[in-house]
Amino acid sequence: MFLSAVVEEVFGLLDPMLTMKSRKEFVAHNKEVISESPLTTIYFKKPAPEVSARNILSKSQIDDLLAKAKTYSPGYLYPIVKIFTETAAKPSEIIELGWRQINLEAGEVYFPRTPKSQERTLKISEELTSYFEKKQKIGGFVFMTYYKEPFTSTKLSRLLGEFKLKGNCSIRWTPMDLRHSYAVNFLKAGGDIRKLQHVLGHENVFDTRRLYAEVVTQPEVLDVKNPFEIGS
Repeated sequence: MFLSAVVEEVFGLLDPMLTMKSRKEFVAHNKEVISESPLTTIYFKKPAPEVSARNILSKSQIDDLLAKAKTYSPGYLYPIVKIFTETAAKPSEIIELGWRQINLEAGEVYFPRTPKSQERTLKISEELTSYFEKKQKIGGFVFMTYYKEPFTSTKLSRLLGEFKLKGNCSIRWTPMDLRHSYAVNFLKAGGDIRKLQHVLGHENVFDTRRLYAEVVTQPEVLDVKNPFEIGS
């Protein structure tokens, strides 16, 4: 009703000669189009891919992957895979990770706010902390290529591809698969979805619920109504 009124008002301003009948005929003919809320295309109203359609690794598969990465390249590749599995960070966040974001005393890593992620500070294992202590630097990127160059998404993909070919790794996975796997395994183990929201850097819990609703079991979260869904 509101949009119909707006259309009629606009018509009145643009062409006073239009008859009331002409305006009503246009509104009636385009009723389905103009009555659709512009919010329906907002990103978190779009259906998320089913969890089963993603490449989700079980905890035992992740442990096996880490063991093979450690055997293949203990001081170079292994820490990269390890931090993906511990923080569920996005590839870009690990590629751009700087030494100033590592707090060795607290055993924490800090990820700043980006246009798509909230800032967060996450705990890391003693094993990773020890690794960082041994190669600690004051500035620059934490992870560099063999040629002491900053990683790019292409260079990281190439490194992981070499490991999959030469490291006796038959498991299909990508860094984003490790992120999704962290989320699914966390929720299946009874983890709180609001805590997962923080770990993943989602702006609100609705994003987390949209992506992982299939494995969410907390009724108090499932009953929460997205404000953009109210009245739909």
